[in-house]
Amino acid sequence: MPIPGGPLHPRSAELEAQAYDWALRRGLVDAEGHRRLAASRVVTLATSYYLTARYREMAVLARWYVWLLTLDDWYDEAPPAGAGRGGAGAHRDAAGPGSAGRGPGSAGRGPGAAAFRAALAEDLWPATRARMSPAWRARFGRHLRECVAGYRWQAAVRTGRVPPPEPAEYIAWRRRSFGAYPIFDLIEFVERQEFGAPLRQDAAAAELVAAASDAMAWTNDLHSLERDLACGERGNLALVVAAATGGGRDEAAARVEEMIAERLRALLRARAALLPLGPQGRLLGDRVCAAVRGAWDWHRASARYRPGPRAPHAGGVVSRAAR
Repeated sequence: MPIPGGPLHPRSAELEAQAYDWALRRGLVDAEGHRRLAASRVVTLATSYYLTARYREMAVLARWYVWLLTLDDWYDEAPPAGAGRGGAGAHRDAAGPGSAGRGPGSAGRGPGAAAFRAALAEDLWPATRARMSPAWRARFGRHLRECVAGYRWQAAVRTGRVPPPEPAEYIAWRRRSFGAYPIFDLIEFVERQEFGAPLRQDAAAAELVAAASDAMAWTNDLHSLERDLACGERGNLALVVAAATGGGRDEAAARVEEMIAERLRALLRARAALLPLGPQGRLLGDRVCAAVRGAWDWHRASARYRPGPRAPHAGGVVSRAAR
């Protein structure tokens, strides 16, 4: 891995515990789900790329990570009615700040669904939006709605409500559904500074976030491949590539490893291109790259991907992408 690792935030254990306990109190998980959350250590995805950030902002960020992960799992287990709609229309139906459409809170799937809407409206969004400018707020809301629309689309693929995607379609949806876009919008929240328009509109900044999202999402696909096969999931890049090429699963997984390595190289080029934009360009590049490294470490260590035999290429993606 070309990005060096580092220690977790010094209060990582506290940040983890408060986020997992919050999810239990809010009804996002039951007692068993709380145990699995704690075992997964998903909050270390956040604490891996902030070492000196203030606890208050980090606690909110940790809860965002938990909300996104548990909502993704909720769609996996109970896709709401209408999950088969893809494309731009699905964005209007997704849950998120400013959304009047149908999301988990109105999907009619019981109190677990309503809990996600309440946690968003009553806890996460009020704690986050106060210091956002209108433009920042709109950007974050759009990215969050697109992410949840991606969850709905993946559920539709899995249940056969939409046909299996071609690689280009899958890559476009997966880039948004992984959750990196709203999470990276929160770098400004944690750092207590809003990035200027020149940085946000720069092509290198856009490529930085896209490459990071791709690398993390595709790594996730390889680490979850065996689990996805066991539960009939069709939305996995290795399976999509195998279907498109007519090759075997191992051959497709090896190709995905190569694709991840390509995106890591693009990520580092984008970070270098941001340096002339000054301290904020450096900050964005450093935080995004550190998040990619944190995700790389998390996928290797998390109990979430160790319930059974390890995917054949789960280790290979690490070794090849590292070169």
